[in-house]
Amino acid sequence: MSAHTTPQGDGKQVKRACTECRQQKAKCDAYLDPDNPCSRCRKMSRQCTISEPFKREHKRKRISELELRTDELQEQLNSSAQRDTSALPEPTWTAVNSNDHRNAESESRLASVAPFFRDAAIAPVSFRSFSQAAETLQTPESLPRDQPTTGTLPRSLEGQTIDAKDIDALFQTYFREYASLMPILEPSMTPNACYALSPFLFWAIVGVGCRTCPNNPTLLGVLPPKIHKMALLSVNCNGSLQTVQAWLLLLYWPFPKASTGQDLIFPMSAALLHMAMQLGLHLPSSGQEFSKVRLRLNEEEMKKRAETWGYCTLIYQRSCVAKGMPATPILDIPYDLEQRRALFQNMSPRLKFELKLQDVVTRGSIAVSQNGLRVMSAEQERSLDTLLNVFQAQIAGVGLESASDLDRLYVQLSTQSILAYNLYKSPATQDPTSLYDLCMTCCQVIESFDHLDRTGQICLPAAPIFFYHGLMVPCHTLLRLLKTSFSRYINVERAKTALFLGISLHKRMSLQNDDVPARSGVALTQLWNSTRVFRKSNGTETVALRIRSRLSGSIVLDGIVWWREEFGAFMGVYPPPITDARNDPPPSENGIVSNGNVLPEATTPAPAKPDYSTFLDDPMLTEFGWPVDDDIFSSIWADNTLGNL
Repeated sequence: MSAHTTPQGDGKQVKRACTECRQQKAKCDAYLDPDNPCSRCRKMSRQCTISEPFKREHKRKRISELELRTDELQEQLNSSAQRDTSALPEPTWTAVNSNDHRNAESESRLASVAPFFRDAAIAPVSFRSFSQAAETLQTPESLPRDQPTTGTLPRSLEGQTIDAKDIDALFQTYFREYASLMPILEPSMTPNACYALSPFLFWAIVGVGCRTCPNNPTLLGVLPPKIHKMALLSVNCNGSLQTVQAWLLLLYWPFPKASTGQDLIFPMSAALLHMAMQLGLHLPSSGQEFSKVRLRLNEEEMKKRAETWGYCTLIYQRSCVAKGMPATPILDIPYDLEQRRALFQNMSPRLKFELKLQDVVTRGSIAVSQNGLRVMSAEQERSLDTLLNVFQAQIAGVGLESASDLDRLYVQLSTQSILAYNLYKSPATQDPTSLYDLCMTCCQVIESFDHLDRTGQICLPAAPIFFYHGLMVPCHTLLRLLKTSFSRYINVERAKTALFLGISLHKRMSLQNDDVPARSGVALTQLWNSTRVFRKSNGTETVALRIRSRLSGSIVLDGIVWWREEFGAFMGVYPPPITDARNDPPPSENGIVSNGNVLPEATTPAPAKPDYSTFLDDPMLTEFGWPVDDDIFSSIWADNTLGNL
């Protein structure tokens, strides 16, 4: 140990503290025992040294310098990856890693500083994308320090190790079969770079890819619970863009769910929306105001944040439709006009196209729900016709922007969701034209799924959960139309062919014997061969919906109820169809039925004009190119309602 005192001009000795205590501004007793460390350094197992040329080190400045260095390395890594993959016909991550020494060197240096940022109090956003709890699920790599990282590294999750060859195949499967439906990730991203950026995102890509990757089919049986556990732990941490992107992947392409499994898509889609808002993704130009660390909000980054927010909204609204629950329209989120314009301008035309269609479906669901669905009067049914015409016209207007077969499928799915509400009306008042249009739309949806799969534009086994519901609705609708007296209004041969094709598409979508498409295909087959479906115990026909509280999802759930009663031992559990209110004797003022006779006309209230402003009057409708004038709705209501009084 160095000398602890310094002689002064007057002969006095000046006490000196060690460098560690001076750095921390702590009291030092090194002068008491010059030959041994001070008590503080001895207690903390630190090296005790007294040095005259000493300068205190500022930790915040050091962290800031390391942040800047990390950003530089990450930019070098991204630029080198993009430069090398530009000449390749498709993403080939192994070749990129092995042919570019600078890429591997930058990646290795980037990974070497990752542990510091994971434990730091202030970290750059790139390394705040996973919590310490989620990190405990990772098995540390045991490769030697001097081993070159020129290829994809093997990874382990809770004892399950995946070798480099399988990881490359899983990433290639994801970007070849899945990524085109939701392009939120760069195809040039290597597995090693993805893992250094966010282990959770890495395992989400692996989990989605293992659904259809033939290299190792056993992964689909062991990885889902491990990745689900990691995903749930990621909620209890400081979120990041990569965390939101990983959740998007797992909710857009969920793992196969057995009959005893728990469906987390509906609750987690709402949680995902709030996580995205907490990061400020709904206001891409103001993202820094939602972050404690410095963000690089350039034009490319703002576009990425806006696109991610758009898909969060899309998944949330579609999960609500599938569950038959009301959703919040994207335009109803309260932010100023300039922020909205910046948000939509940073989205791709394709994403805006999907959002427009889904927004019409969402608003249509809200409108018909407010109009009343459970027990409908004649006036409510006429109002329902008006609403369906309005929203169907809006979908047709948005459909003019379609540019591909996939876009036309989205238009057909949206039209189907609106037309399905016709089945809520009383069977005696059904319009044959509406039923015919509903049947033709359902046939077109099924035929489009088959066409896109056969031409390679989509891969049905890699279909998102949105397509599952989009296929079940037309199949159950056609089944109801074919098995009831409504069949006289439709093209029976085309409808039957489409139904059988839809059942076979369920089998092509299925990944496991007990997943949702497999069970739905079996149920549809049994219902088609049943002689009791849509029949009372005495053999009379029952066409009216029994499930009437789940919006467009009631069509599927109503068919499932019939299946449960006949094949699942649920007979007598569900209530019978609600009697049409117009066929019941009207009550008198004191609640006594007037002997089946209609009360005097003076006591019958006149139909009131529906208030469409509650769900159609929005200043941002012009942003989507829709009119905001209420005159069109007033004229349609007058023609359809007053003319029938």
